[in-house]
Amino acid sequence: MRLRREIDLGFTTPGRIATIAVEEGDRVRKGQLLAALDTTTVGADLAAAAAERTRAQADLTRARDLFAKGWLTRARLDSAEAAYRAAAAATTSAQFAASTARITAPADGHILRRFAEVNQVVNAGTPVISFGDNRDGFVLRVPITDIQAAGIIRTGSVPIDIAALGPAPRAARIIEVAGRADDRTGTFAVELALPPDPALRSGQIGHATLSISGGGPETMLVPSSAVFAARAGEAFVYVLDADGKRVKPRRIVTGAMNDRGVAVLAGLKAGERIAITGISQLADGSRVTATVSGT
Repeated sequence: MRLRREIDLGFTTPGRIATIAVEEGDRVRKGQLLAALDTTTVGADLAAAAAERTRAQADLTRARDLFAKGWLTRARLDSAEAAYRAAAAATTSAQFAASTARITAPADGHILRRFAEVNQVVNAGTPVISFGDNRDGFVLRVPITDIQAAGIIRTGSVPIDIAALGPAPRAARIIEVAGRADDRTGTFAVELALPPDPALRSGQIGHATLSISGGGPETMLVPSSAVFAARAGEAFVYVLDADGKRVKPRRIVTGAMNDRGVAVLAGLKAGERIAITGISQLADGSRVTATVSGT
């Protein structure tokens, strides 16, 4: 689960953080101050640049008067004009640095993470706060296979179960199906939009029941005891080599889990053998004795 729009915010100039005005999980309003740099140096730079521009302006005015009277060469006038342009540009740069020494909320939203602390020195562009924009609400991303993507039914509502929020399913709608497969997993992401709910949080785990047409092949299931290092949408299993004597860990893309096992959306082929017991004692290359498991 995540907000559809999540962005990392940082300063466009380097400096020492003087204030971080929010905590993770806070709700904020558009324009609210989130963090600010120490402006002591920035303010001094701006004052110095402004003073230099004033001096350059006076020099240019005097140079133009002298040039008009024929007492100054064209080259000296050009030099005075160039000095003024440089001073004006430096002032503009200092003004920009002063104006960007603050991070404000770009919209109503949530503070998802804080990456920095007060007194920490950060470079320009370093993420300081992860911000979630409320305008487009929360979405759930679900990985599906290419066959499922070809037959997915986009109309109607999709029931979503969120364990952290109780047994009552929530109705969502499909807003996007990825046009290409993920390079790492080979699956296609389906994005489901949920109705506004103050109980929703980024990082919550949800399970969606999608309608697939076309009579595709039955989803592969593996025993839950075979799965390890599981997290949202993926896990690992130990796959036996061709001789059935050694195992190697492999990442799989997982779907829903029920009393029959865990659905495998990608990463395993029919006929491949996996370890289903003693998983905690295995490692890459461990020797095993293969047996046939009845069902």
